[in-house]
Amino acid sequence: NAAFRQPLPSYLHRSRPRRLPTDFGTSESPVCHWEESGVPRVSGYHARHAESGPDIEHCYDMGRVVGDGNFAVVRECRVRGLAETFAMKIVDNAKLQGRGNMIQNEIALLHSLEHPRLIQLFRSHHTDTHVYLLMELVAGGDLFDAITQSGRFTEPSAACMIRDISQALEYIHSKSIAHRDIKPENLLVQRHGNGSLNLKLADFGLAMVVTEPVFTVCGTPTYVAPEILAETGYGVGVDVWAMGVILFVLLGGFPPFRSPDRNQEELFRLIQKGEVHFLSPYWDNVSEGAKAVVRALLEVSPKRRLTASQTLQHGWLLHQKLSGQVESAENKSDSHKPETLAEKYHAAQTYKNILNYDSDINACDRDQQIQEIHNMTSNQQNASHAEDTTTMNKQYTTDQHKPEKPAQQEDTDTKQE
Repeated sequence: NAAFRQPLPSYLHRSRPRRLPTDFGTSESPVCHWEESGVPRVSGYHARHAESGPDIEHCYDMGRVVGDGNFAVVRECRVRGLAETFAMKIVDNAKLQGRGNMIQNEIALLHSLEHPRLIQLFRSHHTDTHVYLLMELVAGGDLFDAITQSGRFTEPSAACMIRDISQALEYIHSKSIAHRDIKPENLLVQRHGNGSLNLKLADFGLAMVVTEPVFTVCGTPTYVAPEILAETGYGVGVDVWAMGVILFVLLGGFPPFRSPDRNQEELFRLIQKGEVHFLSPYWDNVSEGAKAVVRALLEVSPKRRLTASQTLQHGWLLHQKLSGQVESAENKSDSHKPETLAEKYHAAQTYKNILNYDSDINACDRDQQIQEIHNMTSNQQNASHAEDTTTMNKQYTTDQHKPEKPAQQEDTDTKQE
């Protein structure tokens, strides 16, 4: 079918492998089989390689577009022989313009990670013209859409979302992985039948294993941490700073650091200064506990900033009734109308990305890093289930030289990326 709708997939709960119909495929073409995870593998191919274009069509029925970006489109996807719906991210190699390493990085890291607060990658297929990523379908849009629709959220609602983000960060940080592009557009909304929701972290194109201070300037301006701009070296704490910006947006309706004339240099100066102001009337009904969390997350010094684990143990979060139900805090009769807040928030997103990939890592270094991630993945697959959540033993290092003045490129966001 050209388009279809199905309930969220149940393959995560399937314990027995299944095989597609025996008449599927021919002796001349790859045959799809079922692994324990309930997603197809293609026999006779190396894990990093996959079938050609016609065989992609043999295995999958593509549905409607659920997201798109500068170099990729995401479609609902059904595997032949199953009713469950997946998401297929289709990357056009011709549009990558030398940024194919981002996709390789995302694939390698996602194959090494498994957590309910992370988007799950099941299979990658490579052809001469495209890369196909078979992923978990999260059909509720992204947090950016939710923010622009609702304006501000109640404290229990914001706490639910910060809990989900903190759980995702606690997991990847325990493996010394920094995401480096935490923002609402990269948080997908999973809606449940009872009206509750959860967030899932996506888009690992800029993620990296961090064992020493990193000096590469990258990220999205509104959410970039002061230590990135200062080029003094940074670690996983930059993700927590970005989460603090998101919490401020959830409770106040607009970002904590804004340039009235949309001047990027002014924005960066404000971020490095780190002065947080809770403006009236937007923050009048927000508790001091919530404001304390915001301040602790937006601490300029990474050493004094909360960690993801500490955020989960903060009293404000523990004392909220985390039902998963999300409610807007907007009063439709207020003089500060929701559309005004949304406009402010949209204006902050007009800034271009600082840099879309690490310009200071040469191709040779990058290939070595990708290979080490794959080695790390293989080690994890051979480990016992009890060891799955321990810190990765094999980690790659980064080039510690400061980059040249970063070029500015258009945002390459793709929903469901």
